Amino acid sequence: MAAPVPPNAFCVMPESLEAFATDVFKMVDLPDPDAALIAHYLVGVDLRGVSSHGTRQLRRYVPEFQNGLVNTRPDIGVVNETPVSVVLDGDGGAGYLAATQATERVIEKAKQQGIAMAATRNHGHVGSEGIYARLAHDLVTFSVAGGTHWSKPTDADATVWDAMKAPPMCFGIPSEGDPPFVFDANANMLRDPSRLAEALETFPDFIFKSLGFKFVSTLLGGVLAGTVPEGDRKFSGANRGFLIVALDPGAVRDASDFKREVSRIVAETRSLKPMPGLPSAELPGSLEWQREQIWRVEGIPLAEDHKALLESVATTLNLSVPWEA
Repeated sequence: MAAPVPPNAFCVMPESLEAFATDVFKMVDLPDPDAALIAHYLVGVDLRGVSSHGTRQLRRYVPEFQNGLVNTRPDIGVVNETPVSVVLDGDGGAGYLAATQATERVIEKAKQQGIAMAATRNHGHVGSEGIYARLAHDLVTFSVAGGTHWSKPTDADATVWDAMKAPPMCFGIPSEGDPPFVFDANANMLRDPSRLAEALETFPDFIFKSLGFKFVSTLLGGVLAGTVPEGDRKFSGANRGFLIVALDPGAVRDASDFKREVSRIVAETRSLKPMPGLPSAELPGSLEWQREQIWRVEGIPLAEDHKALLESVATTLNLSVPWEA
C-alpha cells in the first residue's frame, strides 16, 4: 500500500537516488550489473510511494551482505526444468536476482506453452512482488513468497494468528493501457496485533481471510518453492522462496480483446464515487502508477526518517548521499 506523503518531505530525483543505491551495493561487493538491477528495483518501488520496500531496505540488505548472511556473488542454477516449469537455486544470493531470472524464464515459457510456473529457493528477500508482475506485463501472473523452515512459535502467549508472519502475494492482469491492474499485498492485513480481539469482534471475516492468505503465501512461496535441506544452506540469510505462475490470456481468448475489456472495466470503475472518506476512486496499482508518473519528474519525497536512514548507510560506507554530493 502506498504511504501518505509527509508534508515536510525532502525530494530527491530518482536518477540520483538510483546512482547512490547502486554505489551502496557495489561497496558491499555486488557485481556492477547486480548492484544496478537491485538499485533500479528499489527506486522504482520508492517512485510508487511504497517506501517500506524501496530504499529503506538498504538498512537491512547492507549488513546482510557485509556479515556474509547473503552471498554477494551467487551462481544461480537450475534444479529442474520442463517445457512449462523451472526451479532455480539462488546460491544464497539476493532474492531479486533469482526472482528476476525466474520471471524471465516463466514469461518465455508461458508465451510458448500458454501457461508456466517458476520457483526459486535458497536466496534472500525478493522485495515488492509487483516488480515481477510488471515485468510480465502482457501476461496474467500470480506470485507468492515466503520464509522456509517454519517452526511453531515458542512464545507462551502465541495464538494461531502468530503461526505465520507477513508474507506477500501478488496478482497481475494486463490491460490495453495504463495503469495496469497489479494487486500487490502483504497477506497480513492487521498491522497492530494488539487489536486482534477488537478486529475479530468487528470484522471476523477480515481476520480469517487474512490468516488464510498468510498460510497460502508461506506454504506455497516458502515451504513448496523455497525449502532446501538445512545442511545445504551455506548462507543463513538465504531463507526465502518465490513462486510465480504466468498465463498467456491468448491461450483462453483473444488477448487484445481481453486487455481492452480490462481497461474498460478499470476506467469505468474509477469513474464511480470514491469510498467514504477517500478523495478518489482508485483500484490496486492506480494511485501508485500516478505517483510514479509525477515523481519521476518532480522527485521522490522522502520522510525525515527515510532521509536519515540513507544518510546513516552512506556514513557507514563512506559515501555521499545525493543531496550532499
